[in-house]
Amino acid sequence: MAQHKLKYLAPALGLMMTACGGSDNKISGETDDGGVSDNDYRQQVIDARTQTQYLNLASGEVVSSDEDWDLAFNRTSVKLNSGASGNGSVAGAMGDEQAEFYDAAGEPDLNKFVGATADGELDHLKDSFPVPESWKSDDVVYAFGDGWSVYGDGGVISEVPDIGYLVRSAEGDSYARMRIMDFNFPTRSGGGIESFDLEFEVQSAGTTQLSGTTIHFNEPQGYDGGDACFDFDANAAVDCSTSDTWDVLVGFSDREWYLKTNSGPSGSGQGGALGPIPWSELSAYTSATIDNATGESLAQAYSSDSTGGLFTDNGWYAYNLQGAHKLWPNFRVYLIDSDSEDASAPVFAVQIINYYGADGNSGQPEIRWKEISLTTGEN
Repeated sequence: MAQHKLKYLAPALGLMMTACGGSDNKISGETDDGGVSDNDYRQQVIDARTQTQYLNLASGEVVSSDEDWDLAFNRTSVKLNSGASGNGSVAGAMGDEQAEFYDAAGEPDLNKFVGATADGELDHLKDSFPVPESWKSDDVVYAFGDGWSVYGDGGVISEVPDIGYLVRSAEGDSYARMRIMDFNFPTRSGGGIESFDLEFEVQSAGTTQLSGTTIHFNEPQGYDGGDACFDFDANAAVDCSTSDTWDVLVGFSDREWYLKTNSGPSGSGQGGALGPIPWSELSAYTSATIDNATGESLAQAYSSDSTGGLFTDNGWYAYNLQGAHKLWPNFRVYLIDSDSEDASAPVFAVQIINYYGADGNSGQPEIRWKEISLTTGEN
């Protein structure tokens, strides 16, 4: 059985914070005499529209990347200072998964999301939580995610049908609609990926419409079952190790199979992806950059390959409810161990409650948090 450390911590009730970087940094729950009630918590808007912002939870200050930070924010992305994301020892776990926001199949409950308010979900941010079964550090996270494939009978990994993605090129100025027509990875054969068929419809640089013509990326000649790269602008397979212009990489290495975009830890480009999106919906798109229904830009909805863990495995929002390309928070509570190597380091409960600033613009996550105690559940 895994060993779990316990931390019994007294919240720093009297510590007031200084606003940083134009953010709203405040402590809530003040009493009439200037003290702080039992429901104290800190709340801050992080302006992460154009650059990564690094937050120290103990001080409430936005700091530089080479200082002591716990969480990093860049638009929808939230990272821990650990593993592939940083040189710290921050670890995370789920405190309250807010299961009622999802149905039995894991799909968002529209009424719950639309009806939920920050005030109504505040009681989930408690003073104490049970010790988690395990803590998680950050790792590499792909924009395509892992929902595009399924492990089936006989150990064969195949594609998930009836879904697709929008993809941004390495150059960042062209796009494509993509779906996986076939993926055949018989894991027990020892030969890696056997075959694949990825279909693309390209939107060239300087245009706002998909071309109406499909092209295909299949395993290239001499393929060894590992990595293969495709440049959809050139409609050509390219060498993954020498090309800077590849847009999608499909591959297998070290017991992991993946789809990568040319971005972040995966490549030096400006690539990204949006999805998965049901093919019944995506097939009606005429543009990869403009929403068909609203006419609004989709540019900010794309994600790049990045690093992450807790917040990517347990997302903090639902997207595209009611056909609207916006985000709704699920008010999950995340436990953040500020130093997993120090049993005396503080632990915090964190809740993300909004994504849109006072000006209505996206990319400004609003969070609230409090220092907590972890309990064994025993009296």
